[in-house]
Amino acid sequence: MALIVEGRVIGLLSLLIIAGSIIYYMQRAYSGKLPKLRRLAAVNQIDEILGRCVEMGRPAYYLMDTVTMDNPSVLAPTVAAFQILAYTARSAARLGARFFVPVTQGLAYTIASEIVDEAYKAENKQDELKLDEAVMYLPDGADRMYIINHMWSDGMAGAFFLGSWYHKAVIFTENAARVGAMMLGGTDTTHNIPFLVAICDYSIIGEELYALGAYVSEDPTVSSSLAGQDVGKFIAVILIVLGSVLITLGMSIKGLLSM
Repeated sequence: MALIVEGRVIGLLSLLIIAGSIIYYMQRAYSGKLPKLRRLAAVNQIDEILGRCVEMGRPAYYLMDTVTMDNPSVLAPTVAAFQILAYTARSAARLGARFFVPVTQGLAYTIASEIVDEAYKAENKQDELKLDEAVMYLPDGADRMYIINHMWSDGMAGAFFLGSWYHKAVIFTENAARVGAMMLGGTDTTHNIPFLVAICDYSIIGEELYALGAYVSEDPTVSSSLAGQDVGKFIAVILIVLGSVLITLGMSIKGLLSM
C-alpha cells in the first residue's frame, strides 16, 4: 500500500500544515503566549442580559438542550456551552442576578453544578448561592413543561440558548419571547441556526460558539486549535483565489487537482 496516494497530495499537505500550526500555537500557549482571539460582541451581550435581569429583579435561564456527554456529535458544542456557562455564572454572581441552569443528563448535571459552584466561590458570593435551586436535574422529556411553566411563573428577564440545539430550540425560544426575555442564542446544528437567529435578540452562528467558549475561558488547547484551524482557512482562501485567477487566465489546473 502506497504512503502517498495520487489525488490526495494537496489534502495531505494541508492536513500537515494545519496540524503543525495547532502544535505550534499550543507550544506558545503553554509558555504563556495565548493566540489573540477576536472579542465577540456576545461577551458584552451576556453582561447586558444579566444586568437587565438584575434591574427587573427576575431570573436568567441558561439552557443547553442536548448534553449527552458520550455522544461525539454533541460533545464539542456542549464543552463550549460549559465554558461560556463558567463566564456567565461568574458574571451573574458578580452582578447579583438570579441564575437557573436546568440539565437533562447526569454527568452534565454534575459538571454544571461544579462550574456554577466554582464561579460563585471565585466571586466570593458562595453564601448567595443555593446550588440545588440554581442547577437542577430534569429528566429528558419532563424538562419541557417544567421549564416552560417556570418561564411564565418566574417572569424570566433573560435567557441563554447555547450548545447543541434541536427541536426544543423552537419550543423554548418562542415561550421566552412571549415572556419578554432578552435572549442570546447560539448552536452549531445548522438546521436550527435560523430559528435562533430569527427569535433571539442576539445570536452567535455556527463555530462562533467555539470561538466564544475559547475567548471567555482562555483555555490554551481550545484557543490553539482555533488558531491552527484559521491557518487552514487562510490556505483554503488562497487556493480558491489562486485557482480562480488561473482559470480566468485560461490556464489549466487539472494537473494540480490530480496531485
